[in-house]
Amino acid sequence: MIFIRIGAAIAVVFLAACSSTEPPPTAPLPVAATTSEVTGVVPKNAIVTLLPASGDPAMPVEPAVLDQISKQFLPHTLLARVGQPVEFRNSEDMPHNVSVLRRESGSEVFNVGTEPHQKYVHTFERVGQFDVKCDIHEGMEATVIVARGPMTTIAGDDGRFSMPNIAFGSYKVSVTFSGQTVEQPLEVSGARTQVKLTR
Repeated sequence: MIFIRIGAAIAVVFLAACSSTEPPPTAPLPVAATTSEVTGVVPKNAIVTLLPASGDPAMPVEPAVLDQISKQFLPHTLLARVGQPVEFRNSEDMPHNVSVLRRESGSEVFNVGTEPHQKYVHTFERVGQFDVKCDIHEGMEATVIVARGPMTTIAGDDGRFSMPNIAFGSYKVSVTFSGQTVEQPLEVSGARTQVKLTR
């Protein structure tokens, strides 16, 4: 009984000594959110792009590349900018071709042969979705999405879209559908920013 009391006293002294030399831990301050999820409902399959409040973002220095490897297009979906050269490469030892159709109308943009280790360069001048295929090899298909900026997504069949991790700030939202483009200002703030398209 005496041993227990002495031990307890020593423990109390030891804890007091420790607490006097080290400050108590403090909880980290919460980090203020600086990004938002931009969501909304627009016409189905519309191309939705966030642009700076004034002007378009800088054009990439390098061309966008859609390659033909192992009888497939890579990547399967390519994002390119309006006015940016797109290289359609053939990295194989066999001939291919590149057939590009505008998805909305089905009209042909071009249809060219691509010989082994050669490329064809095309610059898209309009926003849109384009279906790509090789007429020589069935199943070789891809999609090229041409937009005015890198912050771009495609609305679903129900018109819903979501763009996560968008930095707070002033933007223009550009929505292209049925051959027309609607733009309006958008202030991005808070955990979620809702786009309400007005026409």
